[in-house]
Amino acid sequence: MAIPVAIILALGLMGGGYLLAQGDFATKVNVTSGPTNPNVYVSSTPPEHAISVSATSSEKIAPDLLNIQVRVQTESANAKKSQEDNADVSADLRTKLKALGLNDSAIQTVSYSVDPVYDSTYLCDKNGYNCRYDSKLTGYRTTHSLNVKLTDLTTGGDVIDAAASAGTNQTFVDYVQFTLKDETKRSVEKALLKEASADAKSKAQSICEGLGITLGNVLSASESYSYYPTYYRAASYDMAGAAAPKATELSPGEVDVSATVSTSFAVGS
Repeated sequence: MAIPVAIILALGLMGGGYLLAQGDFATKVNVTSGPTNPNVYVSSTPPEHAISVSATSSEKIAPDLLNIQVRVQTESANAKKSQEDNADVSADLRTKLKALGLNDSAIQTVSYSVDPVYDSTYLCDKNGYNCRYDSKLTGYRTTHSLNVKLTDLTTGGDVIDAAASAGTNQTFVDYVQFTLKDETKRSVEKALLKEASADAKSKAQSICEGLGITLGNVLSASESYSYYPTYYRAASYDMAGAAAPKATELSPGEVDVSATVSTSFAVGS
């Protein structure tokens, strides 16, 4: 009986050793990022220490460009006649503007359209129900809008007076805009960006000094602009088909320009 018992014990030891070898007895580490609290946090990029600041620099600039939008509007029973009338008034307007010393490049078409004109009546039955619009075609309206660009701002009033004398109840000034030439705008924006950038860095340095930390390199920077030309709206310059009794005078005012720089800096202890 001793031999069979020894064989059984040997087989048992071999099976136990196999099970131990196949078992996973390593320490469990939870690295889940779910709502439960993990026992290990792994980050290959630890968060950077930084501060973010912004600064704005503004300036009021005397305008060096004047845009005046003039609208020629004519109506007639048929489209062709409406267009012909509009062409006559527009040609008269161009002649008067060129007499002021303007060339073709200073007088540019902004839009041109020919649209039907309807006379609409709101009708209901005798009980006040089944209401509808009854529209009848009465003619056509041709609209030609031109932009007059002036670098001599003192001639703005003359342009408005010239427009008033073109046609009869057919010319209107939609708006008057005092603004800046593109090259002037770029020059001003560059100067303001430089000032705003220096101010942003100065702010960041002051914050670091107050907190007792050191200011490092720039991590990011972005810019934005605000630009407010001076507008005078159409209501002030409705021609009403007749020239003003005395010369029109315009006051240009100033153009508000601002630049904002937003940046972030690395900081150290």
